[in-house]
Amino acid sequence: MTMAMEGLPVWIWIGSILLLLLIIIALLLTSVITVRLSVTKKNWDDSVIVDVKMLYGLVTLHYEVPAIVLKSLQEGVWVEKSQSDNILKGHTSNEEQVIDQEKVHQWTKEFKEILSATKGLKKWMRNTLDRVAIRKLDWSTNIALSDAAHTATLTGVLWGVKSVLVGFLSYHVTLLQRPKIFVVPVFGSRPLFTTEIHCIAQIRCGYAIHAGLVLIVRVLKVKGGIRKWLSILFKA
Repeated sequence: MTMAMEGLPVWIWIGSILLLLLIIIALLLTSVITVRLSVTKKNWDDSVIVDVKMLYGLVTLHYEVPAIVLKSLQEGVWVEKSQSDNILKGHTSNEEQVIDQEKVHQWTKEFKEILSATKGLKKWMRNTLDRVAIRKLDWSTNIALSDAAHTATLTGVLWGVKSVLVGFLSYHVTLLQRPKIFVVPVFGSRPLFTTEIHCIAQIRCGYAIHAGLVLIVRVLKVKGGIRKWLSILFKA
């Protein structure tokens, strides 16, 4: 009896630790990864902001592109971007990059290599997107041309483009709220083009972890898949 009494606190202590671990794992798997996207374009001024929140706000990432400048068709697009997080003591980094034809060709080549290095990558992408939920999608555009008839025609074209894109999106992800889409023609004004996109997307952390594990398995099924993935990631 005495030995049982002495051993009881140890089992309670071990059981408490296991229970705590199970609670932590359950909270981790049921937590939500939230991505907030904000895109603003007013004539030549552009801004792209992406905020990612994970683990009930304990982990946050912030990406911002405050300037996008089209130099020329040959020189490409100049992009200034910054990244900050709360993981490495509020680490912040800034970067400038030129996206030209050579860069686009490189990305296309790398994407083809990833496709060949992963078994059923397109199917994996479709299955992962099925788990993504869009909580908010607002997209408004104001347009004005020097000619009123041209303004009206372009307004109709933009409505068509937006409808197709939103329809395509709704086919691949879950829309929890009806998208708010606007195209406003501005007559009697100088040429004008402004557009704003505000989107909130979410996926459960458990689904994201599962998708990551499935991706690793698919890569392992291809001979040399891991080597190709690592070469592309380290090159980036």
